[in-house]
Amino acid sequence: MSSLVGGVFSFSDRLQMESLNQRLTRSEVLSANIANAETPGYRALGYDFESQLKELAGTDSPFPLAATNPQHYRNDSTEADGTILPDVYIRPSESIGQDGNTVDVDREMTDLAETQLKYRATVELLNRKIGIMRYAITQGGRG
Repeated sequence: MSSLVGGVFSFSDRLQMESLNQRLTRSEVLSANIANAETPGYRALGYDFESQLKELAGTDSPFPLAATNPQHYRNDSTEADGTILPDVYIRPSESIGQDGNTVDVDREMTDLAETQLKYRATVELLNRKIGIMRYAITQGGRG
């Protein structure tokens, strides 16, 4: 994100923007699981970023460290510049079909709906912030 835009939005806003990117990726993972519900031997994938986002939000300083090397890490789940490293994993399943498929379509649809709801709520929060800034710019000069 450019420093110009980064100066307008707070650390909290930037975390919300990052959560949008991560939720979009989670939606893609869940959609792939649903698309492969009938594929023999397909193992359902999980995508976790919330714990990493919470860890990043709980840091003492909202300013990311300068990463001079791509191998520098702030911790196990984020790079030094604050980039989240999500966990993509084969989700353990209690039920495995006769064909070895572990996709539970009901669970995937529920998780997808929840992810979409959180995505829309975050978009709405950011839209309101932008609306307030737009109002301040256009109406603030009137006296």
